[in-house]
Amino acid sequence: MLRRIFANSVAARRMALGAVLFWLCLAVAAGQRPTAVVVADLQQKLVAVWRSDMDFEQRFEALAPIIEASHDLASMARFALGNQWQGLSAVQREQFLTTFRHLTVATYADRFDEYDGERFIQSGQRKLAQGKRLVQTKLLLSDGARIRLDYLLHLQDGQWRIINILADGVSELAIKRSEYTAFIRDHGFAALIEELQHKVSQLVDERQAAHTHAYVGLR
Repeated sequence: MLRRIFANSVAARRMALGAVLFWLCLAVAAGQRPTAVVVADLQQKLVAVWRSDMDFEQRFEALAPIIEASHDLASMARFALGNQWQGLSAVQREQFLTTFRHLTVATYADRFDEYDGERFIQSGQRKLAQGKRLVQTKLLLSDGARIRLDYLLHLQDGQWRIINILADGVSELAIKRSEYTAFIRDHGFAALIEELQHKVSQLVDERQAAHTHAYVGLR
């Protein structure tokens, strides 16, 4: 399922947008951890949840603190709205951030649901402008195919946090920015919140239905 999602969304949207997804902080004795360790911790914990027998709701609950600790979701949410962010009230910004968090975790819980021996490997890292770092990794699928996943991180409150993930060179966050800003222009902010909440509900309903079907089939 994961390969299908990346192949369909990345390839198709790369052509449409030509654009540039999406991990757990453990404390260490001396200050900030290296960026590669942040990403490795995330991927290790992600695989642990992926390999479990958890249903969608359990995966959501397990992944929520992992995503919160490893991602700077507030910065990602601001980026996703572009210039539209400036026109929002404090209440609207908090509403969008809450919705964005739910959608991000729900997307992870949906995508990492059928483990088949996949594994992550790191392939390098480099410094970028404005103090940012890029950690390069690959996701090895069970059939030998590879998906390149590059993690962009910055320092937030003394800790390295993920602010963007590029799958085979394409940023899902950049795609969301294009979609969200256009949606607000055409339909307004309230309609965007309603649409994103609907997407979360769809993911929950689809996974619950799939889990129920699988359970009935085993009886």
